[in-house]
Formats: sequence, C-alpha cells, structure tokens
Amino acid sequence: MKTNKSVFYTIFSQKETGAALPLIILLLVVLVVNPTFYSSSNIFDILRTAAFSFIVAVPITFLMSCGGIDLSLGAVISIGGVICGKLLKAGVPLIVAILITLACGFIIGTLNGLAIVKFMLPGFMATLAMQYVVNGINNVWTGGINISHFEDSFKAIAQTRIGGIIPISVIYALIFGFIGYLILNHCKIGRKVLAVGGNCEAAYLAGIDVTKTQILVYALTSMIATFVGILYASRLGTVQTSIGNGSELTIIAAVIVGGTSMFGGSGTILGSAIGCILLAGINNALIMIGVSAYWQSLIFGIILIIALFIDRYRQKMLN
Repeated sequence: MKTNKSVFYTIFSQKETGAALPLIILLLVVLVVNPTFYSSSNIFDILRTAAFSFIVAVPITFLMSCGGIDLSLGAVISIGGVICGKLLKAGVPLIVAILITLACGFIIGTLNGLAIVKFMLPGFMATLAMQYVVNGINNVWTGGINISHFEDSFKAIAQTRIGGIIPISVIYALIFGFIGYLILNHCKIGRKVLAVGGNCEAAYLAGIDVTKTQILVYALTSMIATFVGILYASRLGTVQTSIGNGSELTIIAAVIVGGTSMFGGSGTILGSAIGCILLAGINNALIMIGVSAYWQSLIFGIILIIALFIDRYRQKMLN
C-alpha cells in the first residue's frame, strides 16, 4: 500500500502530469480506433504542427512563470511574416530582412512591457490593445492581400526536411526547447524569472531588477513570435496576413495544460512541449477518425479543464 501511494504521489507531483495523462489516453484511444495514426509521415506532420506552437510556447512559459500574459502574440506572428515579406519584395537581402523583422518584434514586446510594468496597465488589457493595434497596422499596410512569389532560399527556411524526412521546424523547436530548458532550470536569469513570478517584492528585496526582467521577457516573447511568422510564411511559400490570428489562446492553453502556473513562479519547458504535441495530436486524431472539426474546441476546452483540476489537485497534494 505504501508503494502504491508512493507511485501515485510521484506521478501527480510532476508539473507535466496534466498534459502527459491526456496525451497517453489519446494515444491509446487512437491506437484502437485508427492505427494509421502512427505512420511515420503522420507523426512527423503532428510534430511539425506542434513545433510552430512550441517555439512561441518557450518564451510564453518564461512570461507566465514571470507572472505575465500576452494576448498580442497571434497578431505579432502575422505581422512578422508581413514585415519580412514586404522587405524581401523591396529587395532587402534575406538575412537583413529577418534581422529587421526580429528587431520590430523586440520593439513591440518592449512596448508591451513598458505599458504593463512602467505604467501599471493590466497585462490582459494592454496586450489585447496591442493585438488590435498590430492587426490594424497589418490590415492597413497589406489591405488584407497575401504576399507571394518568394525565392527558394526563403522557402527553404521552413520547407527543408533533414534526410528528406524530418521537418526542419522540428529541429528549430528542439533547439529553442533545449536552450529554454537550460536557461529556466540552470541559469541565473531563469531563477530571476521564477523569483519575480513567485513574489515580486521578495525578488526586489533580494536585489533582482524586477522591471528589467519583466520587460526583457515581454520583448523576447514578441521577437520570437515574429520569427514564427517568418517560418509560417516560408512553410506556405506565401505571407498570409492573418496566419497567426487566434493562435495565442491555443499556445497559452498548451503552456497551462503543460503545467506552467497561471499565477507565476513555476514553469516547465518539457510540459509546454507535451501540451503543444497534445493539442496538435488531438486536432490530427479528430481528422483521422472522421470527427467534425467543430468538436475540436469542445475537446480542447474539456482537456484544459481536466488539466486545471489535475494541477489544482497536485498543488493541494504537495502542500
């Protein structure tokens, strides 16, 4: 009995349990209903879809661990592709266009951070307002018209497959995930982020520059979001001006399901990865077993609620 309790405690003491358990259940159900789900091509398609979300989920994990939230992410992803596409069409070299795009993302994130940290605006409303501003700029600038006909060098950024099998976006995601894991768990800046999210006043008294830390996390989050916008444009071979709209909620949900606290002070890169794979897997599985796409939001919502209950139970058990 003691051993069973110990195993049960070990399972539910892990932050990633809220995403891992639903993922295991999904894999078992699909194995029975449609085994073709496990074909190598389908698995890599799921990983490629999850990779785009996970690249943004890494900085979002830092941001939420720091006690913040960003609802402008989807708009920033969209305008990232637009900025890069417009610059390429104007004859700007590829590397320069990417760097300028990332700089624009950094500026957007810095403005978010300043509004929230310096001017004490609510993060939810400040970033929601930024979402409208960025979408407005995007629509006025492009007229809602997609940009296409890019050079192969640009398309290769996200369309390349390593060994003809592994999508390069998966490699990008692994790199971001590995760096994010090292920083959050083994570097001083990671400890600062968690300290600020756990208790701002205590972090300040401990000598941490709370303002600088929070603004930096917001800036890096938007910068990486613009990079994902570039990846989407490269993968599709065209800049779809609204490609990122609405994706912020899915990514934030994946991070929460993965075990990162909504209230700051705790985060897990591994959990965010599992959360992204879970949501991508659900989407893919529903299509493969012939379930209407209209059920996706319902199932996502149910899984998110279950994950929140698991997280709440885990916290009570640990306390």
